[in-house]
Amino acid sequence: MTWNLKAKVSLPPTLKSLSLNTVTLELLLQRGFLKKEKIQKFLNTDFGNLHSPCLLSGVKEAVTRIIQARNKKEKIVIFGDYDADGITSTAILKEVLGEIGIEVYSYIPDRNKEGYGLNKKALDFIAAEYRPKLLITVDCGISNSEEIGYAQKKGIEVIVTDHHSIPKILPKNIILINPKLPDQKYPFRELAGVGVVYKLSQALYQEILPAKVEQLKWFLDLVAIGTIADCVPLVDENRVFAKFGLIVLQKTKRLGVQEIIKTARLNINEQNPPNAENIAFQIGPRFNAAGRMDHADIALNLLTEKDPVKARLAALEIESKNSERQKVTQHVYEEVKKTLAPREDHKLIIRKGEHWPLGILGVVAGKIADEYCCPTFILRETGDLLEGSGRSIEAFDLIKNVSQLDQHLEKFGGHAQAMGIKVKKNKLALFENGLLSLIEKKYTPEKWGKAISADIEIDPNNLDWDIISEIKKFEPFGEGNREPIFLSHNLSIQEMKIVGNGQKHLKLKLGTTENGAKSFEAIFFKGVASAKDVKVGDSVSALYNLRSSEWNGNHRIEMNIIDLEKSK
Repeated sequence: MTWNLKAKVSLPPTLKSLSLNTVTLELLLQRGFLKKEKIQKFLNTDFGNLHSPCLLSGVKEAVTRIIQARNKKEKIVIFGDYDADGITSTAILKEVLGEIGIEVYSYIPDRNKEGYGLNKKALDFIAAEYRPKLLITVDCGISNSEEIGYAQKKGIEVIVTDHHSIPKILPKNIILINPKLPDQKYPFRELAGVGVVYKLSQALYQEILPAKVEQLKWFLDLVAIGTIADCVPLVDENRVFAKFGLIVLQKTKRLGVQEIIKTARLNINEQNPPNAENIAFQIGPRFNAAGRMDHADIALNLLTEKDPVKARLAALEIESKNSERQKVTQHVYEEVKKTLAPREDHKLIIRKGEHWPLGILGVVAGKIADEYCCPTFILRETGDLLEGSGRSIEAFDLIKNVSQLDQHLEKFGGHAQAMGIKVKKNKLALFENGLLSLIEKKYTPEKWGKAISADIEIDPNNLDWDIISEIKKFEPFGEGNREPIFLSHNLSIQEMKIVGNGQKHLKLKLGTTENGAKSFEAIFFKGVASAKDVKVGDSVSALYNLRSSEWNGNHRIEMNIIDLEKSK
């Protein structure tokens, strides 16, 4: 793995008066905070920093139409998505519309049978079963012009709430709410689907239930789950949602969320606050597992369940689905790996299989893309059609480049680093060759190879609690706001032992060699394979995150090692 060190940013004269640690200040400058007001806003995130929902185009019109539906006693159907973002979006809007007195139903498609977004069979069912006058999409719909036209012919009006990239052809004669729409006046473009729904909910409460607006904060646990699980940048409003959502999650009133926390064996309570990693790696994947392995209604019903026994049983079912998801994912991953030469450099990987479950293809694509550092598509073959998911690396924007090849595809949509596609078998080679040509124009080994960038080089003797406490203010960490990575040289390995059930992790004690030497506890997860050439007594360089840990009432600074190598 190649190590890089980010360049220092010159300190603007206007920031010299700030009473911040020089390390903290350098980290802020690297993240583009060059003005005092922006720094203070970032370090002191406030719920009042949210923008007015009415600045988001389409929101005022949607509120008017929903009020009309309430006054006319019209039924509304919410059409959601089967991932954590779509499930939380559906749950929030369903409760909000119910609270304002509307008869509301929800429909989430079956991932394996229907795929993503609106489809005609679902609309036929919705029209016959519920007879709604209005359908509201959440976390989908922006790319469904044809299906929306079909709904309109059935006498169903449509409001689209979405956050995905804007297609070439937009749905017509409907209300569209998407922060990425052209000519958008809303100051923040990167909301998750659940963030868009929360803005619409704010506007509805402000108009209909102004005295209860503060109660919307109890939805923030779901907003945080959907936002963090969908990997949108944790900046601006998403940072507010994540920070305050984690506070609500700590004392959530939702029985279903409480049970998910228990089945995941997470130690979350008043004394142990959750962090973004708990959602990204434990809670979010469990909600996703329902839609991947069965039907997302299991997770949706769990979120709104009031019976403790039913909530417990549903959480256990989701836990079982998550275990199944892990096993199937590993099996497909190993099948894909067998087709890849271990030492071969790849610029693009596309693999297909007849019996691979659609629900886990994105997870496998992500693992392969991360391991081989290149865009990856994993597809399921059904007749003459291939369908699946793509994942990419930071250096290559999938949606932007794939959009240039839409003539070869039946359907596509998503984000810069994650998307879904449908392509006919006889068009796959054209798509692959076209994408490879676009990749060749941007490819450089330095940007595409396995590399990691340290934010700052620091003498470990200078590590202290001031740095730890100020970095704590950077939380929650996630996409767009990564945990700072430090680089230190001339650390001596004083102790080293293998820990963990799989014998994969290293527990270390690292010391400095200068006068007034310090020593630090360190953990290197999956470090046994990476640190074969080092031993006790060696002088090493380390890339690491800084953490604080407590044991028997004693607080200490701990290094979370990312990579380790002998000093040169």
